[in-house]
This record gives sequence, C-alpha cells and structure tokens, in this order.
Amino acid sequence: MTQKGYGRDSGRDSGRGYGCAFGGGTIVNAVAAWKGCAFAVELKTYAEVRLDEALGSFSKNDSEISVRGKNYENPGMDSRLIELCVRYVLEQFDCRQNASVLTKSNIPSAGGLKSSSAAANASVLAALDAVGGELTPVEAVQLGVRAAREAGVTITGAYDDACASFFGGVAVTDNREMKLLNREEFNYDVLILNPGTKVYSAQTNVARSLLIKDLAEIAFEAAKAGEYKKAMKLNGLLYCGVLGFDPEPAVSCMEIGKEYGAVCGLSGTGPSFTALLPSGGALTDFEKTELNLLKKKITDNWRKQYPNGLVFETKTCNRSALSESRRFSAFMKAEKKDLAHFDECFDICLCGDE
Repeated sequence: MTQKGYGRDSGRDSGRGYGCAFGGGTIVNAVAAWKGCAFAVELKTYAEVRLDEALGSFSKNDSEISVRGKNYENPGMDSRLIELCVRYVLEQFDCRQNASVLTKSNIPSAGGLKSSSAAANASVLAALDAVGGELTPVEAVQLGVRAAREAGVTITGAYDDACASFFGGVAVTDNREMKLLNREEFNYDVLILNPGTKVYSAQTNVARSLLIKDLAEIAFEAAKAGEYKKAMKLNGLLYCGVLGFDPEPAVSCMEIGKEYGAVCGLSGTGPSFTALLPSGGALTDFEKTELNLLKKKITDNWRKQYPNGLVFETKTCNRSALSESRRFSAFMKAEKKDLAHFDECFDICLCGDE
C-alpha cells in the first residue's frame, strides 16, 4: 500500500502497538443538521494492542479473527467499538492474527466529552502500530468512524468529534460527507462540569433534535465563519431545550465570567457542560489572579448545583493524536512498559515538536 500515516522506521515491535487520542467539547452538535464543530482538550485515552498467534494461510472468512477488548477503568464496559477498530485495521492489511486491545482513559464515559471518538482513534493508531501499517490521517479517522457507526455508539458518525480528537484544535465538518471543512488552533482554558450521570449518544431523541435543525444550521454557519463562542452559546441553549437539560450551569457560568468573555454550553448530547475562558498565557499577572478567582466562583457554583458531579479544569489541545501516539509508543517500548500496569501514563509529559 502507498498510504502514509502511522508507519515508522522501526516497524513492528513483537506485535505490540500503542495509540493515544484526545477528548473534547462541542461547539455545534451535528445531530440536527449533520454538520458539526468540536474542539480537543487535554484529556486522553491510551490504547495498547497485542497480536497473538497467526491464523495460518489467508482466508476470506474474516470471522476467524478474534479481537478481545477491555477498558481498564470499567472491564464490564461494552468493548465492541475498540474491537471493531482493531479488526478493521487487521482486515485492511490482511493480518491473519488474533489480537487484544486494552484502553485506559481519564475521559468520563457517556458524558458528551468525546470518549468514544478518543477510544476509536487510539485503538486504530495502536493497531496500525502493532501491524506496522500506514494510513493517511483522514483514512485512519474514517476507519474509526466506520467502527463507531457499526458499533451503534453514534447517530451521525461523529466525524466532527473524531477529527477534533485526532487533529487537535477546533474542527468544522460535514458529517454526512465525512469532510473536514476547517481545522485551526484553539487556545483556551477549559472548565468541565460532569453531573455524574451518563447519557449515551445513540439514545438521543433525534426527532426532537430535528425540531431545531434550522437554528442549528445558524449555529453551524457561525462556527464556519470562526464565530466559535457565538455558535457554542446558541448550540448549548438549543440542545438543552430539546434534550431536557437545565441550562443553568451554562447561564450561571457565563454570568460569573462575563468580564472575561466566558462562554459555556452543553457538550455533545450531554450531560456535561464545557466552558471556555481566556488562556492564562496571554494575560498579565493581575488578570491571571482575577481569572483564577472567577474560575473558583464558577466551579464552587457548579459543585453546589451538582454535589455528586465532577468538576475539573484542563486546556484545549492543538497537538495531533498521531504525533502524541508516536511519542507514547516510543516511550512505552523503550521503557518496556505494559499499559495494564502503568498508572503513570496520564502524568508523563509527551509534549514535543509535531
């Protein structure tokens, strides 16, 4: 094959492969109009793929391939998505071997924070690493989207989420055509409220979402024009209305943070809310102090509203999953690490040049 992407000079390393991809937040949800916009954040999912014994001569009966998947934090979680991602890579490169895939993540699942897209991207990249295969970044993303549709974890394929998770920054997409319309860097501090409940995207009330299709298209056009805050605010209020979420977390956040242009909206199909605030790197020391006080007010308010929820702070991420995966794979192989017994993976710094 002449495709280019994750292949590396070192080739396969005893049938082990590693991948990493990012979580994110929503600017415009694509359910109503099949056009969306999402951004990446510094929350990650890691994946490890191990190839087992070869199955012998090639056969067209791909059902012979066995892929066993598991999520480290929740072993009972449905693993069909990550298993399909690995299977599709094995089929793409005629690799007649059984495999196992393990994921570790600090992204809350079923929270609207792109956990499925991150798991799919990380698993695809880990499988490519394991087989020594190469795909273009777009092909790798589309393969994960195909697996997500087959696994039934998405309505539109979530191509916007997948692109943000893979390429970093903010991504504007046409999900029906699987086209990346625009990608650019996105620099904000991010506050996240996860109320502690789970909402599965595939169970979204599509009929109700279609009621706001014309307004969702206005939000999308704003995002397409680079008016991301306007789009995020409109999208959040619209989807809170049709999906039955209380918009108070978003409204109160924007009220508290109005001096610094804070914007907050529902992420995905909920239940999480994400807020964008100025990046500290562009502020004076006084402004940083003021901003930190505002963040505390916002997070304290959220904790009062949702005592059993999770509130945390992160940043937008402009790095690609591909470059992050290459660094992570090199680190794990050089240190002879095993993902199942390596709890420091979320603490190590892998930042570097693309």
